[in-house]
Amino acid sequence: MTHKSTRPRIVVGVSHSPAANAALIWALGEARLRDAVIQPVHAWQWSGQHRASYAPMGSWRSHDDEYEAAREQTRAIVAQVASIEPIVAQGPPAQVLLNHCEGAAMLVLGIRRPEAGIPVAATPVLAACVMGARCPVVVVSPHAVAARAFQPYDESLSGARTG
Repeated sequence: MTHKSTRPRIVVGVSHSPAANAALIWALGEARLRDAVIQPVHAWQWSGQHRASYAPMGSWRSHDDEYEAAREQTRAIVAQVASIEPIVAQGPPAQVLLNHCEGAAMLVLGIRRPEAGIPVAATPVLAACVMGARCPVVVVSPHAVAARAFQPYDESLSGARTG
């Protein structure tokens, strides 16, 4: 991917989880320190490609309807902490994140909070990104970031493109 900004770029994996929110909050603070742009990226896959041919048609949503719903949900999640337009790209999450972090200063991902007594295991997406990214990968746990520990983010630091 080509990017026109001369400032460092931080890509953040955004999903609909507390871990992803923590990663975004952490990345916002890091962007301030580095004078970097933030690029929140959400990977989306159409559920229609995974439905059985005999599934009732009334439960299906069109590709475009589902994409718009994913885009609006992602915008709402990001808007809770920053005025940044997220990128919603179709494809497997690891592939989408690796494509978007090409040339980035870092990739920031969240990891879910472990249950008591159970060690944290890397998800397949996290493992693929750690092994395949050509930039540093930072993994943020939800309990590592206090939700009130951030200030509103300056939208001019966003490197996201709309559309």
